[in-house]
Amino acid sequence: ANGANKGETQTRARGASIKSIDMAKNTSRRSTLDQLGLGPASHNRGTASSCDGERIATEAICHLVESGRVSLADAQAAVVRAKGTNPSRKKTRKEASPPGVHRTRHVALKFSYDGSQFTGFAENVGTEGDNSIEKALFTALEKTRLLVSPEENGAFVLRKQSSHQEDESEEGHGNAISARTAAQYSRCGRTDKGVHAHGQVIAMYLKSAFPLSAKAAIMGSDDSRSQGEDLHDGSLPNNSLDKLECFVLPRRKKQGNAQVQLPAHELRTISEYDYAKVLNNVLPSSIRVIGWCPVSPKFSARFSCSRRTYRYFFPRRDLNLDALAQGLKYMIGRHDFRNLCKMNCEQVYNFERVITSGDVVSPQKKFTLTQDPADSTVQLGARKLESAAKESPHDICHVQIEGQAFLWHQIRCIMSILFLVGRELERPSIVRDLLDVKANPAKPAYDMASETALVLHDCKFTRLNPGQTVCNLWNVTKVLETRWETHAVAAARANDELESIKLNAQVRWDDLVQFVKSVASERRRKEQRRSHLTSSDEAEIMATLDDAKPSTCTISWGNAVSIVEGALGIHPHCPSGVNQRPKGLTESSVHVPLMHRSKGTTYEEKVQSILDGANGKVKSKRRDRYEENVIKKRKTSEEDEAFYDEMLKQGGSSL
Repeated sequence: ANGANKGETQTRARGASIKSIDMAKNTSRRSTLDQLGLGPASHNRGTASSCDGERIATEAICHLVESGRVSLADAQAAVVRAKGTNPSRKKTRKEASPPGVHRTRHVALKFSYDGSQFTGFAENVGTEGDNSIEKALFTALEKTRLLVSPEENGAFVLRKQSSHQEDESEEGHGNAISARTAAQYSRCGRTDKGVHAHGQVIAMYLKSAFPLSAKAAIMGSDDSRSQGEDLHDGSLPNNSLDKLECFVLPRRKKQGNAQVQLPAHELRTISEYDYAKVLNNVLPSSIRVIGWCPVSPKFSARFSCSRRTYRYFFPRRDLNLDALAQGLKYMIGRHDFRNLCKMNCEQVYNFERVITSGDVVSPQKKFTLTQDPADSTVQLGARKLESAAKESPHDICHVQIEGQAFLWHQIRCIMSILFLVGRELERPSIVRDLLDVKANPAKPAYDMASETALVLHDCKFTRLNPGQTVCNLWNVTKVLETRWETHAVAAARANDELESIKLNAQVRWDDLVQFVKSVASERRRKEQRRSHLTSSDEAEIMATLDDAKPSTCTISWGNAVSIVEGALGIHPHCPSGVNQRPKGLTESSVHVPLMHRSKGTTYEEKVQSILDGANGKVKSKRRDRYEENVIKKRKTSEEDEAFYDEMLKQGGSSL
């Protein structure tokens, strides 16, 4: 009995000891939680779904502290960071000092781009998968911190203070649009998807290397420098090569916890940012900035441009360049181009444009078209080029068109008509008929020329002289040389394969005759269905085949192609201006004259449709856009002339 009582007493003692240890552990745990700021009050804020996660996290951190793996101070700091509060900081995030205001300068950038991989120049705001050139540009500007927020934009802040106006932000685009609006962004041309540019120009306010608080350095009689008044933009260098001495605020330095006492201003020699080089370091290689210069405050890359020059490149093939030049001659001068563009009636009401000059250039000959300012007559001149090679279907030619402004898709529509004239499917006078909007107010149906061969070649300004540096142009030239080599080698490979097939491949004569007869028969059937007239060219085709019949049963593919071209007048390539064969276009296709084709709606009918159809949501938006862009913004010819006279005076120089 005594042994049993003794064992029971020992068991109760052990139980009491374990209970006291558990109570001590709980007390220590509560103390640890209180010290970490994880007491009961902090758990009451959690939701039911987060309780398990909080309990596990709490147990884990307490275990680390109690095991000695993590110090209490480190755990406290971790908890404070997790809560998002730091009592040791003197200022919270809301109380943080505002960002500094930087000096910004109105700068014009001249650049080139290969538009093959882009969705166009203009950024499609809010569109998923947008891959525009503007988006790449603004990404680079933000990455390099050359484009600053409105609060940091010194020029914008000063304008805002002087005019006492609040910042107007555009909806749906956040900070990027606000920064763009504050920077007074403008662009010279808006190219479509796949179109390229060699002389595109944009203008905007960008961050300067010179602080806003910089003071002028005045030279004394003993070559000493004394501090003068604040630097103004007119006294800053116009390029990145020239340097300027000025007094600026020194950068703050610390030695331990104590700040070093610095002078109010210190003398420094500063040069402006090389905007072209800085941006080219982060832009894709298909976009290259060529040069820059500061411009006047009212300068607009769009409205200050006096001439825009486009070039369209194409292989000679079977084109009659003399006829093509005759067709272009009708377009020189002021005309209504509504039948040679895509009408955007919600934004444009005047379709008159002036084409000042044009050129048709081949390796052997150059046609030049200019207008005599005295009597407005158009002069067509032709000049043979010296040391020119023999004409070849693979000669690369181009049409150059120059004017102050162009309509939507105007160049591509012009080239589509000129190619029909060059292929001798239409007379050159068809251009005159299309420009006569009284006789032909509606546009006939036709496809535009391909965008891949179109280049915005140059943008000319009356008073703009962008500067370039040797270092930047050297790097740009290396990129362009690499691009040229890639395309030139690819073209040489394709040409080598063409010549190899023409020389080595053999086809049977009876197979060739059957092909020609089949195409000719299908073409006659289509012509008869369209005109209801029976015409036969079978005898002429058979005579051509009999004259070319070889002495053997086979013929080389090069000779076979020549026979088909002579007998049928067709060629084994897409029509000029088309990079992919349109749907339905075959070797037996028949050309329908433009004036015999179906016509679209006239401008007046389109406007009436916008004004009448205001019931639906989409149609109501169209009417709102028409009233905003056309009715409210319509100006008289005198107002337009005065506006452009003022804008053409704006500009700048790097010299």
